[in-house]
Order: sequence, then C-alpha cells, then structure tokens
Amino acid sequence: MTKGNERGVVLIVVLLMVALLAALGATLALATATEVAIAANYREASETLYAAEAVVAFVTQEVAVAADWSDVASVAGGSTFTDGVAGGARTVGAATLNLTDATDQLNTLVPAGPAGASPWVLYAFGRFTDLVPATSRLAPVYVAAWVANHASSPDPAMRGALSIFGQAYGPRGSRRAVEVIVEKVDASTVRRRLWREWP
Repeated sequence: MTKGNERGVVLIVVLLMVALLAALGATLALATATEVAIAANYREASETLYAAEAVVAFVTQEVAVAADWSDVASVAGGSTFTDGVAGGARTVGAATLNLTDATDQLNTLVPAGPAGASPWVLYAFGRFTDLVPATSRLAPVYVAAWVANHASSPDPAMRGALSIFGQAYGPRGSRRAVEVIVEKVDASTVRRRLWREWP
C-alpha cells in the first residue's frame, strides 16, 4: 500500500468516526429533549389533576351551606368563583376552551347518573391562580366545575345527592377530570359517596 492510499484510508476512517460520533451526539440530544418533554407533560398532567380536585373541593365546601341544591343546579355560574359569563371561549396557554361546548359534551358523554338527574350545569369556572393565589408559579391552568342534582332520581338512595364534575385544562392541551357525588349530613356538612377520576 502506498503512502497516498494509507492517507486516504486514514481519512475515510476519521470521517466515519466523526460521522458516528455526530450521530451518537444527535441521538443523545434527541433522547434528552424527549425526556424533558415527557417530564413537562407529566408535570402538567399532575398539575391539572390536582387543580381539578381543588375546584371540586372548593365547590363541595360552597354547596355544603346551600339550603336547596335544586337552586344550585339550576343556575349557571352560581358560584362565587367565576370569571365572567357562564359560557363562551377562554384562552388557556396555546389552547382555546369553549365552556358552552364543554357543557354540551359533558351532558352527552358523561350522564349525570340515573334517569331523573338534572343535566350538568356549569357552576364555577376561572383561572386556577384566581382560586388558589399561592400557586402562581404553576402553569396557567383553567378549571371548571359542573353540578347535577339527583333530587328526582328514581333510585331512593340517590335522592338528595349532588354530583360535582371538576375539570382542569392545561396550557398545552392536557385535561384531567374528577367526579364526586355528595349528600348532605346536616345544614353545613356533606359526605362524599363517590370519588372517581375520569380519563
């Protein structure tokens, strides 16, 4: 082998090694970016779940002192936690949420229990940081809660119960929802009969 050929072979080997190292570096950078995105999505999903639970807890405390749940479940926006008209579009990060459409979808996809339950009514809604101001370091999450009264239920065990459906919307499109069914114990106390997370 001549010196010129040896140099050519060495050059090819060096170029192959550089290409291999560049591919390895690109793969490592892609894996790191993917892990960061997964962690960010997990964090946002966790935050939205906790926000959904928080709005349900707030509404539970608020309706506990209501004299008649028929009134609570008949007027949209009856809560002290609202950010305007009970319906219409809201901007959450890069996404747009339409509360009117969300209410229609909820009444279609998640029936409020057995026949005789009232339809879901949007009760409380707004930015999570307005509900819990100490959480200003969190992502901008929007929360909404709907209520449905079971006063006319054919199931005697359900009469007097109230369903509360809380949903939180994250800035990158994540959604988490929690449903709770409560019943009155006395004039200002409620007992939880059911808690479940919706996918």
